[in-house]
Amino acid sequence: MLEGRYKKAYSTITPSQELVSDTIEMMGKGKNATRKISLKNRFVMKVSLTAAAAVLCLVMAVPVCAAHIPVFYKIVEYLSPALADQLVPIEQSSTSQGITMQVEAIHLEGNEAEIIISLSDADNSTQDLVHGEMDLFDSYGLSDYASDSIVGGCHFLTYDETDDKAYFQVVVQSDHVYQGSKFRFSAHSVLCDKTNETRDVDLSGIVYTAETKPVTLGGSGGPLQEDMLPDFLKNIPGTAEDPRPRTNVMDMVNAADCAADDFTLAGIAYMDGVLRVQMCMGDNWSSDRHVQLFLKNSTGEERYQDHSVSWNEEVGNTSYQIYEFWYLEDIEDIADYSMYGIFHDSGELIRGDWSVTFRLQGD
Repeated sequence: MLEGRYKKAYSTITPSQELVSDTIEMMGKGKNATRKISLKNRFVMKVSLTAAAAVLCLVMAVPVCAAHIPVFYKIVEYLSPALADQLVPIEQSSTSQGITMQVEAIHLEGNEAEIIISLSDADNSTQDLVHGEMDLFDSYGLSDYASDSIVGGCHFLTYDETDDKAYFQVVVQSDHVYQGSKFRFSAHSVLCDKTNETRDVDLSGIVYTAETKPVTLGGSGGPLQEDMLPDFLKNIPGTAEDPRPRTNVMDMVNAADCAADDFTLAGIAYMDGVLRVQMCMGDNWSSDRHVQLFLKNSTGEERYQDHSVSWNEEVGNTSYQIYEFWYLEDIEDIADYSMYGIFHDSGELIRGDWSVTFRLQGD
């Protein structure tokens, strides 16, 4: 019952990066340390600490954690010694390209696995590759030697300077229920030095008509689902030769004119009651650039896009990833609006071969 309540809290509440870092620092100063923790949300401290504990809910049924008391063990121990007593240490790790990967915790339920892993600089490494926000890039997964994960997602949690460890939550799914006692988690590339920067987006070059072209979609999403969009924005069904859906996007720039290693504003248009912003992320096959765009009106109200689509255009050996963001809103005077974006860049790609094999408790 207690585990169920923690799992429910975990699925709805996530602590801020600032909260996790501040909690760790408080523990380093002792339980009686008094420090004012700044929160970006309106939760009081009691709720915020509960949120921090919620991140750790998966370790209640987690039979696996780090041998050297990772940051999450410290947080749980600080908040609930009884919960911390349920963690069982292991020592399996894997080192490649000067970086050591370790599985800290895992929770299995059916065909889904939630995994906490850490990355740190190898003991004999002369490089400082792990020193802040990082990410796993594409090919990673969990195997129980009967089936492998087929889809997944990775979320950076925190970097602990004392232990020189970056922590991640990885969620993967398989087409079969995970079973057995022996598991292997592997990864093949890591992104270092991830950054984000807030920049203004110039709306002065807006046009009110633009040619469109059909493209094969690589992805789409947003608060408004595809079936809620105007007909002219809806997907075009695929064909027998190519069943992938297509959609019509603005034809305003040649991909070859975009930067391969940076962001490029390709065009902005307001037509048929839709503000359309097209942005090229460059070559994302070996990087991970993406943008969060926000439209602000004259009263300061901000809004996210209603929907976005993405596709790739090939120029020689370079594959450019392009996004088009759609805002469905009547705009009388564009001068009353402004836009800014949070531009996320991935930094350096490190290719390696990390593989950790471990057994669950009791086997």
